[in-house]
Amino acid sequence: MSVGSGYHTSALGTDCFLLGYCGSPSVEAIDIFLRLIDEMDRAASRFRNDSELNRIFNGTAQKEVVVSELLFAALETALYGARITNGYLDPTVGGSLAGLGYKTDFRSSLGSGGLGSGNVQVVLPLGYQSVRLNRVNRSVSVRQGVKLDLGATGKAFLADRIKYQIETDLSEKVLVNLGGDISASLVDQETYWTINVTEDLSLDPNSNGQIIEIAGGGVATSSILRRTWKSGALRLHHIIDPFSGMSSESAYHSVTVLAGSALDANIASSGAIAMGPNGPKWLESLGLPALARSKEHGESCFGGWQRAGAVGSHA
Repeated sequence: MSVGSGYHTSALGTDCFLLGYCGSPSVEAIDIFLRLIDEMDRAASRFRNDSELNRIFNGTAQKEVVVSELLFAALETALYGARITNGYLDPTVGGSLAGLGYKTDFRSSLGSGGLGSGNVQVVLPLGYQSVRLNRVNRSVSVRQGVKLDLGATGKAFLADRIKYQIETDLSEKVLVNLGGDISASLVDQETYWTINVTEDLSLDPNSNGQIIEIAGGGVATSSILRRTWKSGALRLHHIIDPFSGMSSESAYHSVTVLAGSALDANIASSGAIAMGPNGPKWLESLGLPALARSKEHGESCFGGWQRAGAVGSHA
């Protein structure tokens, strides 16, 4: 998925874009964009030894550990995603991902050949119910052996947070795209946000794809095409089936969903892939506009998604 010109940076292991409405984003908006990305990386990165997530939740049992407001909110979001998907988007899959070889930032791993080296170790996560949150004192409790990964919801949560902060502080309308998780301000219905839904991994906005237009809200694409690697004869990817500890055997290789927020769109798109053969029926039950693609079945449309032309906002 790609969008038009604007501010671009590489962070969080992906490409991050900020667009202004009918013009470039302001310098102040870019400052908020970069600051909030850095705060999230320091709080919740699985790949930084100095992140709050890794310093506290490194497999050792913890009870009543007070965490920052940002990490607590990110954990609340992750558990919300787990509940909505009946446990398929499980934030306790950190050990599962590491066991399959996904131990470092994907881009640096590709450059060093780190992914897929060594034997695959199947690690069953302990389950999202093993993480307990206490809103009264902003504390978290986890069981022995829990290793957290907030990748299933983290970027979408952050995209919504950045958009909201810029709107609140600057009264500026923006579109935030963090690796395909898009959060867009609500705009008038004369000029929409234009988005190219494409499988071109170069993120070229002019690549072949389906052009959609939204008046605001969230769009998310989840895919097993980009973060994939081989270990021996196994072809692996980053969306885990928590009930097997392995990469999900998805019915689709990419799913794009429209919703009221980037978070809800991403929960739907990632959940549909994580659920494997159960994904299509679950995605259909949500009633959200969605486009799913697979080599075997081609394109499947859900919830009123049109094959061509504008798609209305779900904001």
